[in-house]
Amino acid sequence: MFSEIKEGTTKIIVPEQLKRSMFYNPKMELCRDIDVASVSAFATALPSRQQPIYIDALAGSGVRGVRIANEVGMCVHINDRSTPAYELIKRNIALNSLEERACAYNENANILILQTRYEMVDLDPFGSPVPFLDAACKSVRRLLLVTATDTAPLCGAHTGGMRKYGAKPLNTDYHTEMATRVLLGAVTRDLCKYDKAIQPLLSYSTAHFIRIIARVERGAKRADACMNRLGFIAHCFACGNRCVCSDMLDLKRECTVCGAKVRIAGPLYLHAIKENAFCEQVHDELGKRELGKKSEAMKIVDTCIHELDIPYYFEHHAICKVLKIPPPPIASLIDALRSAGFHASRTHFSDVAVKTDARIDAIKDILMRL
Repeated sequence: MFSEIKEGTTKIIVPEQLKRSMFYNPKMELCRDIDVASVSAFATALPSRQQPIYIDALAGSGVRGVRIANEVGMCVHINDRSTPAYELIKRNIALNSLEERACAYNENANILILQTRYEMVDLDPFGSPVPFLDAACKSVRRLLLVTATDTAPLCGAHTGGMRKYGAKPLNTDYHTEMATRVLLGAVTRDLCKYDKAIQPLLSYSTAHFIRIIARVERGAKRADACMNRLGFIAHCFACGNRCVCSDMLDLKRECTVCGAKVRIAGPLYLHAIKENAFCEQVHDELGKRELGKKSEAMKIVDTCIHELDIPYYFEHHAICKVLKIPPPPIASLIDALRSAGFHASRTHFSDVAVKTDARIDAIKDILMRL
């Protein structure tokens, strides 16, 4: 049995009972709203003579690709290896009268991606993007969009980070950001194999998934420079101190605050995971569109715009628990950190966390005086 729903300004037929073969996840509407705004913002910067093709390679019911075709006006290829999903994609294309703009495919995603050099490649798998990442990185010309829902190995809660993503994560209080940066590191390395460099435009994590939207640039020199953005984080589980380094050999194995032995995470992406000018364009696009999750999407993007480009954050509730003091309002902590000469901001990764260049001992001292 099927029912008709509406996302954005697009009509979609979905199975009334969720089925893996025709997968539709209503919880990902927020992500799809941001995608529509992001792809639109990116497409407006392309030369008008170009007719870029966007591929939704693992489409399920096809909702994302159909929305991109309908709400952005792009030429799209929408693919799923499942025959029932393929039939549903065709129905959704016809429902929105998009036959001239959207094509449905029933192929192995890797084979299809490699048959064409796509301007924009979107990977939204059920689980890890790793089995499709190499083909996507070889094919993509301009924009790569990647989702990962296997957050446990990415953030260090389960094993598999090194095996799947070529990096060792640590299960810290900033595990969602670590997972995002581990994924970015894996994408960086796969792109560099084909002399391509990544420029993250908008990377975020919410609920159960991580989403990366990144510009792709060609050139061996750019790829080499991009590899230099990878590095390591040393974390002290005794006092909570953390620091970064581009070369693991330069990392001190003892904490500079308490002297305890530190643990190392990486390699992961250490530089900025978003581009503020692009995020502002996305925020504007979100504001003028009819979207079901508009307010939530705008809040995430707005927080990303003002978020410091520091590769970790501090959960101030957890610190206050260690100090055995009631947690002050996060705005008060940010103001106090800034008054003390540090940089500080909120982070979209957590409502009870702060990004700052202050060391853990300085943060504790400020919290004790608030």
